[in-house]
Amino acid sequence: MKRRTQRRLPNFISMSRLALAALFPFSPECLWPWLVIAGGLSDVLDGWLARRWQVQSRMGGMLDAVSDKLFILSALATVAAGGRFSLWWIPLILVRDIVVAATAVYAACSRSWAAFDRMVVRWSGKLATAGQFLLLLAALLLPCSLCMMLWTAALLSSVAAGHYGWILRQALRDRKAAPERDV
Repeated sequence: MKRRTQRRLPNFISMSRLALAALFPFSPECLWPWLVIAGGLSDVLDGWLARRWQVQSRMGGMLDAVSDKLFILSALATVAAGGRFSLWWIPLILVRDIVVAATAVYAACSRSWAAFDRMVVRWSGKLATAGQFLLLLAALLLPCSLCMMLWTAALLSSVAAGHYGWILRQALRDRKAAPERDV
């Protein structure tokens, strides 16, 4: 495969998840599980291809993260609006995403973007995303396990929020200490 195609394919797969996010609310309920599976598989595939072909990029990572967040938000809101679970669960399930977004705003406003930029994908974030996809599948296919999956997804999201918050705190502390070392 040509190198040019290898560079573009992971980003194209991430962008396809944006299309799935836009289509999800307008799709019949019988397609929802398939859309969640397609979204989850595309999330795994784009990252795997980028790492395998060594074509990871900052833009690709941002595109992947934004695609994940928009797909999950679209699917959660649609499934909740469909009566599968209450809307009040969504902030609990998205606590990691809310914390990361808040830290991005803080980093940008305090001119600490370099510290935020060091917040690469972590195992806790991957587990939180996996929990969100599994929650959606449970809501659609295994309603008897829904309560357990809601709490699991909320717990994984909270752990990831704490992990990312700790990483940002360390990065900000290192940033403040750096000028003192130079003196």
